[in-house]
Amino acid sequence: MELTMTSTANIATEEKTTIQTVNSPAKVLQNIVQKKITGRLTVADPKDNSIYWRIYFGNGSVNFAHSAIGQKERLEYLLHRYYPKMAMTANSEFKSDYDEICRYWKAGNLSLQEARKILFCLTQEALVQVLALPQAVVHFDKIVGLDPILLSVPLKEVVLPMRGLIAQWQQLNPEISSPFQRFGIKNLEQFAILIRQKIQDVTSIKNVAKVINENPSLYEAAKHLKTDALALAAMLQPLVKAGAVSVSPYQTPKTNNGPIIACIDDSKTVHRNVKLILEAAGYRVLSITEPAKALTALARHKPALVLMDINMPDINGYELSRLLRQSTQLRHVPIVMLTGRDGLVDKLRAKAVGAQDYVTKPFNPD
Repeated sequence: MELTMTSTANIATEEKTTIQTVNSPAKVLQNIVQKKITGRLTVADPKDNSIYWRIYFGNGSVNFAHSAIGQKERLEYLLHRYYPKMAMTANSEFKSDYDEICRYWKAGNLSLQEARKILFCLTQEALVQVLALPQAVVHFDKIVGLDPILLSVPLKEVVLPMRGLIAQWQQLNPEISSPFQRFGIKNLEQFAILIRQKIQDVTSIKNVAKVINENPSLYEAAKHLKTDALALAAMLQPLVKAGAVSVSPYQTPKTNNGPIIACIDDSKTVHRNVKLILEAAGYRVLSITEPAKALTALARHKPALVLMDINMPDINGYELSRLLRQSTQLRHVPIVMLTGRDGLVDKLRAKAVGAQDYVTKPFNPD
């Protein structure tokens, strides 16, 4: 059963967390505003799962929006760029950009008006990045988690002045999809030729080359070069397209030694959502899209658990479960059916062929 959807009418209506892949983050935001929902929306870029954003709502109004990663570098860039008089050095106990601003306000280093002004700026810039995504994986939790709440503004008030910037970021896709992506010089000779078409000053060219060669995020590079992240992205886009500059994820995936859970399903969307949930909880996920080859892969990787769809080509979940139970190596591996079929007969049949449990799609992280 595909979890990808083009309509977002049902987002955030369940009591538990929901995870969905959507074709329009804007529609999700509009739905939350229209229904006056309170909670936290997490938005991830399907092309780079190391980058994701969070938007906090109170009765449909926006309380805050920020990145869930790289908060310190993003905060420093935005303050140096737009509020140099308010620029602050984060202390060693930095927890989050929101906590840092609240800490300065409580200490009397910022007025309430100044604190709200910075929070509004952070929120606008985050929503620009969210709304520039053509597709996104979204999670909704009915929790807020902000204390104290200093900001409550209508979504339109935040977004409407930024429509031009959203359009410009959209034009940078697919070469550059986020200011958190890291850049490096891939072909120095080609880089030197192409950068001269953008910058005439030799000293400035050397500065750009030095910064980009250190594999910074766009935020870090823009701060060091004292320029705007969007302007720098626009300058680098043709160099990326030509192969002179490389683009890599914000974070290199960490080595995960957690238990392996196998997911056998012919839907790539299901695999993506399963990985998103389980890897965040410390598990490794073995994705198998061709059930006919499952036994060989399972015997090689020896998973701690198998998640399995019922409706699959070549061999269905019932037949595959029966084969697993006949295998000397795999007969003791727990099987959980993960399927869109929710009838009583289906559940009884699954148990009869050796499945320990039964989860119906669409599923929630719990």
